[in-house]
Amino acid sequence: MKKVLLTILALTLATKVMANSFTYDIQQAGYDFDQYDLKGEATYQIFLEEFRKFPWKEQVGRDTGGSEPTISVKNREIKTDYWVSVVGEPSEYAYLVGIVYPKTVKSLFGFGKEKEVRWVSIYIAESQEVVESTFKYYFDSNIPLLKEELSKLPLFLEQEARY
Repeated sequence: MKKVLLTILALTLATKVMANSFTYDIQQAGYDFDQYDLKGEATYQIFLEEFRKFPWKEQVGRDTGGSEPTISVKNREIKTDYWVSVVGEPSEYAYLVGIVYPKTVKSLFGFGKEKEVRWVSIYIAESQEVVESTFKYYFDSNIPLLKEELSKLPLFLEQEARY
């Protein structure tokens, strides 16, 4: 009985730690690239609500010289960020999903010493369902499965993150 109670307690604490590991912020179209609204703790349910109510169609394609509308989620435990943005026009647009994570690379055109950098990979997701399902993997901290699913999407950009 004691072992069962300890297992339940450990699972409860692990779930609580994982739930508190996520924070999110929002950038409206036209914000400066370093400007965003901090929102606080995030869960998958909170993300879904924010994602579904966000005015993507109204903000996509604004030529303001600033950022595109974006919802970013950060996982402090694994130092991995995942975000969704949009590109296109109100009549036809696609989502961009981007993952920023630590990656080991070789310096000097692949011949130098290895170093860890922040790496960004951005993919094109053409439907709301794809965005929501990939964020589920992220919130489950199943990064290998998230990367596997992302690899099935068209790659938009991949490079060392500049922030």
